[in-house]
Amino acid sequence: MRREVALSHTVPHLMAPPALDGTPTGFGSDDLITLELDDHYRRSEEPYPGADVFSATASLGWDEAALYVAVQVGHAHPYFPSVGAAPLRLDNEPDLIHADGVQLYLQLPGEAPAGWLIVPDPSSNRLQVRAADGTDGDPAQVRGAWARTADGYRITVALAVPGWPPPGLGVAPRFDLLVNEMQPGRQRRAGQLVWSGGAGWVYLRGDRHSPSRFGRLDLA
Repeated sequence: MRREVALSHTVPHLMAPPALDGTPTGFGSDDLITLELDDHYRRSEEPYPGADVFSATASLGWDEAALYVAVQVGHAHPYFPSVGAAPLRLDNEPDLIHADGVQLYLQLPGEAPAGWLIVPDPSSNRLQVRAADGTDGDPAQVRGAWARTADGYRITVALAVPGWPPPGLGVAPRFDLLVNEMQPGRQRRAGQLVWSGGAGWVYLRGDRHSPSRFGRLDLA
């Protein structure tokens, strides 16, 4: 199935910050970003396994302090490396790229993009966060938690970057969401779902992602 790539998303203003405890508390359930089609997928050797194997939905909200993102991932057997795990020494990519988790990118008008690679800590509800290569992201700009769900896991975070919110609702920030897929028995990730569109190969991309692909967030 093919789709027209949706490059904009309306984000509601929240009257109170979400709980950010790995639950959907405080996030809306309407107008979700849904990643479940073949052309959302960047693959390695194998094609997209289908939404019943790997999919994601995201709910966004904002206030004057931060952009809030909750990502629900459907993946029966996610893999999260332990904090302090022995280095993989694969290519020149960060080890956290070869795990289940998300990549978030946010760019305010006139500013450099910020990006983060976010992976659950399997020993707690905390998150492992590193800045995405080639961006002005800082792990200190991310706070939140994660939790397991019946069919996978959920990550809830606040992204607080300098200059947030943009000056005026007519000035739209840019955003993208990528969800990495790891599979048992692999050394490298199998693929990733991409809001701005996949339909390509994941090899050597690492956490580098062109800002030209970012979608638009309309702050309501």
